[in-house]
Amino acid sequence: MDLMSDMPMGSMSMGDGAPSLFTMQKMYWAVVGSAIGAATLVNILNRLLAQHRLRDSSLTPAKPKSLFFNTYATLTAIVREISNATIHPLTLFNSTYTIHFPPLGPVLIILANLITILVLSFYKLDTTDVWQWEDIGYSTGFIALCQLPLIFLLAGRQNIIGFLAGMSYADLNWFHRWAARTLWLTATIHMCFWFRDWARYDYIKYELYNDELTKRGFAAWCILTFIVVTSIRPIRGLSYEVFVLQHLVTFIGFIVAVWMHVPDEVKIWVWIPIGLLVFDRVARYAWGAYTNLAVFHRNKSGKGSRVWTHSATFTPMASNITRVTIENPGIHWKAGQHVFLTCHSIIPFQSHPFTIASVPEDEKLEFFIRAEKGGTTRLFRYASKNDKVLGAVDSAPSARSRTVFVEGPYGTLRSLRQFDSVVLLAGGMGATFTMPLLRDIASVWTKESKGEIGHGSFQAKRLAATKRIRFVWVIKSRAQLSLFETQLHSVLADVAECRRRQPDFPRELEVSIYITCDEKLDPPALPSPAQGVVTSGQDPSYKKEISVEKDNISFHSISANSSLTSEAAPAPVGKGCLPGGGCCCTTQIEDEDQINTCACTCSGPAQTNPNIPPPSTSDEKTIPSKEFSPTILSGRPYPRTIIRKVLEKAEGESAVVVCGPPGFSDDVRRSVVYLSDERAVHKGTGAQGIYLHVENFGY
Repeated sequence: MDLMSDMPMGSMSMGDGAPSLFTMQKMYWAVVGSAIGAATLVNILNRLLAQHRLRDSSLTPAKPKSLFFNTYATLTAIVREISNATIHPLTLFNSTYTIHFPPLGPVLIILANLITILVLSFYKLDTTDVWQWEDIGYSTGFIALCQLPLIFLLAGRQNIIGFLAGMSYADLNWFHRWAARTLWLTATIHMCFWFRDWARYDYIKYELYNDELTKRGFAAWCILTFIVVTSIRPIRGLSYEVFVLQHLVTFIGFIVAVWMHVPDEVKIWVWIPIGLLVFDRVARYAWGAYTNLAVFHRNKSGKGSRVWTHSATFTPMASNITRVTIENPGIHWKAGQHVFLTCHSIIPFQSHPFTIASVPEDEKLEFFIRAEKGGTTRLFRYASKNDKVLGAVDSAPSARSRTVFVEGPYGTLRSLRQFDSVVLLAGGMGATFTMPLLRDIASVWTKESKGEIGHGSFQAKRLAATKRIRFVWVIKSRAQLSLFETQLHSVLADVAECRRRQPDFPRELEVSIYITCDEKLDPPALPSPAQGVVTSGQDPSYKKEISVEKDNISFHSISANSSLTSEAAPAPVGKGCLPGGGCCCTTQIEDEDQINTCACTCSGPAQTNPNIPPPSTSDEKTIPSKEFSPTILSGRPYPRTIIRKVLEKAEGESAVVVCGPPGFSDDVRRSVVYLSDERAVHKGTGAQGIYLHVENFGY
């Protein structure tokens, strides 16, 4: 495994007519650079396309109208169908563990990288020729070394590749892990061929015990193996905090071992990753200092005497969820982005990524954090202990607020305003991602209906090309409705107001909420006039309804735990389900227009926290009871039918955005691929393209 030689190995050829090792390294980066360049070009074209659509004054701005954009749309549709294709998950151990596979597109990119590496490593070398085993050892060593910069380029949060390609570091992190595994494979081949060469003379043990260079190389391989093993999802999921700490420490050890192992002529490949790591850290710390030091935001915070900018309040909510609120933040963000949040007084020396559930117009950062384990559990315990409703001694706002540090925002998503139709699907806490996107588009609808469109030579003629939005939220418990009922009230009321202000308002919004389980509901107090219909309990014998109309707008509350409007009846209760138990319905509803009945299964006592007070029933806005009321259904959605109905009305390219459990995301991804193929998008049928965004932190 010795890379040293009396003469520079990098300038030598490893075979008849083969390029030098230095040339092989340059060829590898020519391939990588070409891929990054192609992704950059696509990103630029997409940005130009978005601007073009917002400047298009026709009735179908999201539909391609030129030969160039038609050709681009056709190629895009073909690539999307291939890249989004995925196979069904594999269930193991009697359905106790499920393996979810990544889509075909990322897999093909990783395979292309692997093939490139293997071709360059073995170019014009014969693996059966014992006299070439040493040459293969050198070749694979040099190729392994030149992969290091790519590993670090894909790992940083301040990501150069992400900036050029228009991708989030969270999406690139999957490529980072697989590129590291490819590096491990190349390093293993490099080591094995040296061992194979030494084994002819029974020399392996001697080299490992006596040769310093071999010791360092073997140490680097051992550290890299540990890194690869601990980065596997089941292992890294055991403790996020421990994984982050050991990952950083072991990578530093790996770089040091590699630097000590390689000759001086190729140490540049080690210095580049070190420089990238330093750049990422310096950029993050510099931006973090600007974001979190109050001296840079005194006018905004109004508290110039404070050292730190951000102070957060923590409120416990149903289903073990903590609401974190930061007023007047020192950052600017877009809907769909996330930040890393740190609160040393509660969870010291830890930083966790959380999606921003608010929009910039709120002038506050809001997060809904489910208590899973580790730091998130401690946040919920702190919020519950200090909540004023529970009668805590130190329940004053000053006692409940804590200084927090914000890093970000991060996250990249193509502007949804450029699409004709948008389908937003969320499972559980995935609504923290889709709700701001819904509010963002609805807000520009309101501005357009009021005529609030800016002027200027470069100002778009419209704020959004979107004509219809389909919002779907799947939750287990009705109590979770309280998380976003105010936001849904606001959005539905705003759209209704747009319709009243402009009778021919060319926008459509449809909201569906699927409830898979229902917990015990306590009988509510008499509702206020704004509350309307209240259905309480699971026994129809004591169901009580009160209907109130105000200004020709009626309210219908679905349960005591939520004042959210609904025309739908409560979820059916299966036989044998007692009031003290829960009712679960996992039947997939293929068509919302058909009346669905669901045989529920008893799930035992509801998993609710008795210390959490019920959500407020005060309503800030009123909602029309028909067209602009959400549909409440018991069961699970059938994404293919939901998306198909939207696409049938689309007059331009549509967008489908999903955020939820892996199984739900996979189902949506397969549905989009199926529908794109079924409709023969941009292949002579006139059907329009489908852009898909799946929000997650790796596969």
